[in-house]
Amino acid sequence: MRQAFNYAIDRDTINQQLYGQTGRSVTNILVAPDIYNSTNTKYEFDLKKANALLDEAGWKDTNGNSIRDKNGLELKVLFQSSVNPVRQKTQEIIKQSLTSIGVGVELKSIDSSIFFSSDPANADTMARFQADLQMFSSGNSNPDPGTYLKAWTCNEIPQKKNNWSKPNSSRYCNPEYDKLWQQSNTELDPQKRRQLIIQMNDLLIKEQAVIPLISRANVNGVSNRLTGIDSTPWDDRTWNIKDWRLK
Repeated sequence: MRQAFNYAIDRDTINQQLYGQTGRSVTNILVAPDIYNSTNTKYEFDLKKANALLDEAGWKDTNGNSIRDKNGLELKVLFQSSVNPVRQKTQEIIKQSLTSIGVGVELKSIDSSIFFSSDPANADTMARFQADLQMFSSGNSNPDPGTYLKAWTCNEIPQKKNNWSKPNSSRYCNPEYDKLWQQSNTELDPQKRRQLIIQMNDLLIKEQAVIPLISRANVNGVSNRLTGIDSTPWDDRTWNIKDWRLK
């Protein structure tokens, strides 16, 4: 089913309609630095393949209501995100595709102050994830992606006993992934570690633990009278302000 959902998401339309030059369709959860951007994955929007996978899994519309069902259970999902015009439009595009392959989709929008909060008592937070799908922006804020990739290890699953304070909101748990992360955390050879990191990304994508959509660019407006600006996603925009000069 996760594979079918992946085939049914039209990343190119999302990018063209909502991001333009500031975005690009991606299949990897780790896209930067470029040395870690895996070439082993690919994006394919194919509703025929999505339909075939659901048919194969036994989900068929037996009562003629345009929603697939199996063993008396209808294929309906709750898809949540935070309140944001671009996110709501993205939800609508995804819903349209999923509906076309016989999936019933209910959209839910949650105020950002609640969705991204750390309130353990609130069931609508990202960490609680009391839905079938949820969407948010994430990424490594450090050029070394070790800490970022740790977020999908088993020990990082948010739950009641840790006050829902961990980052693995998808609740993905795979001993193979954990082993790769432990190896990468102690590997001193840069090339060997690079391969371990790429393997972790590929495992997350292969198992559809996450479905990456768009890589968003950081956009800066700069006067054409300034020189010496060297933008980086890893620091403040003004990190090298000592080198800025007026023409």
